[in-house]
This record gives sequence, C-alpha cells and structure tokens, in this order.
Amino acid sequence: MQAMRFGIKGSSATAALAAAALTATACTSGTVTGSAASTSAPRVSSPPPATSSPITPIKPITSAVSSASGAGSGVTLTTDQISKLLLTDKDDPGYTYDPARDDKSVKDTPEVLTAGGSDCQTFVDAEEALSTKYGTVAQVDRALSKVAEGHGIHSSVAVLPTEEKGLTMLADLAAGLKGCKSLTLTQSDGPVTMAPSAIPAMMREGEVGFISYVTINGNTILMAFELDHVGKAVSEVVLIGPTTNDEKKLEQMGSTLGRLSDIQVERLKAAQGIN
Repeated sequence: MQAMRFGIKGSSATAALAAAALTATACTSGTVTGSAASTSAPRVSSPPPATSSPITPIKPITSAVSSASGAGSGVTLTTDQISKLLLTDKDDPGYTYDPARDDKSVKDTPEVLTAGGSDCQTFVDAEEALSTKYGTVAQVDRALSKVAEGHGIHSSVAVLPTEEKGLTMLADLAAGLKGCKSLTLTQSDGPVTMAPSAIPAMMREGEVGFISYVTINGNTILMAFELDHVGKAVSEVVLIGPTTNDEKKLEQMGSTLGRLSDIQVERLKAAQGIN
C-alpha cells in the first residue's frame, strides 16, 4: 500500500498499521487510544464519509512544550540520533514495534493528487516534509501497533537545514489545511481519501494539530496528528484508530496525543541543546 509518507506512511509501517486498523475495526471494538482510555469504544458500523468534518473536535491537553522552538537553532541531528528519540512501547505500554523497520528515507517526490486542488497539494507537501521544497536533510519514521485493537502510533522527526525552514513548513501546513477539505490520491491498490480538520487549540506558530477521516478502499479510520517545531527539527506524532464521535473518547485521544507529543518534543529539545 502506498500513501502519504510523513504521517500516512509510504510502503512500510504506517500504511500497514492503517490496513490493520481497518481490519480490526471490522471485527472488534477496542479502546480509542493507548493507555489513556479506560473503557471500550463502541464499534462504529457506519462511520462518517471521508468528506465529512468530525462532529466533536479532539480536546488536547495544552502543555508547556507545545510550540517549543526554544532558545537557539539547535544542532543538526543524524538519522541514528533521531532513531533514539522516537517513541517506543515504553512510552505507551501495550504497543509493539520493530526498530529494524524504521524508514530513514527522505521524501523528494511530491504526491500527485487526483482531487483536492492547490491548497491540498500545499498541505500534502508540508505534511510529508518534501525535501525538494523544504530541503529536508534527515527523517526517520516509526510505527507502533496494537493490531488486535486496531490502533497504531506513528512517530516521526524531520530535520530541516535551518530553523526558519521548519517554521515555513508548518506555516504552509496550516495554510493548506485551512483551504483543503478533502483530497484523494490514487495508489496502486486503490484510492486513498483524506478529510482533514484543524484542532483550533493546536493551531499556532510552530504547532499544527488536526484530525482526519482516512478512507482506504471504501473503509474509514480516524487519525489524529500533532506536529511541533523544535529548533531545526519538526516532530510529528499520529494516532490511528477506529472512527468515533464519542466526546469522552475523543478527549482521551487528545490527551494521549498531547502526552506522547510532549515526550518526543522534550527529547528533541535535549538532543539539540535547546532550553
């Protein structure tokens, strides 16, 4: 399966996580996300179409490390250094991952959209940290899964040549998100449609948060994204799970997203020597 790389990953782990989430959702219910949820989420037999906006927005816990550019521009991290900073099963027990499957490639070819227009292209290019546009010098993507429950976590860090490039990338992401309501990519095994919707509390300089219904081969999952600018790097954490419009479960999802993003941001700050 091919899909967007910096979040909805290309030919490896996150695309497989999305497929697993779709399979598990069709067979069973589960918690919305990781350790934050204490009850089982009801199965949504008829999820909203990918062109719909979520009924209830995620309400994340706003933390002190959000929008954490910090003092100074930071050092330029290598792929090996990035790999040591990404999330693991110790950060959210119950998930599994294989570090040998980390993707250390840099995206240099833009996705071709079959629907969505220029705003969506801007959104996709920024979400993928497209190297030919932003000069991305290093990137590592990791996928953690809880396959039986249909849940996944995607942990990514992209390193840009300057602090300004990272801020520009997130500004483009926010601008594209504002105008992009739905986009479609035609992949080798069928169309992938994404309907992104901003999380207002997470839309500020150096931070972008959004949720999206992602439809693959006619089946829909919910994904929640947080991206934070940290020195010369951009941190991204994505939660993947069954669709739901239950307010309590969406709040739990936001809490988990904020907590995991904070963990990764703090590691990035320490690795770059940022206060």
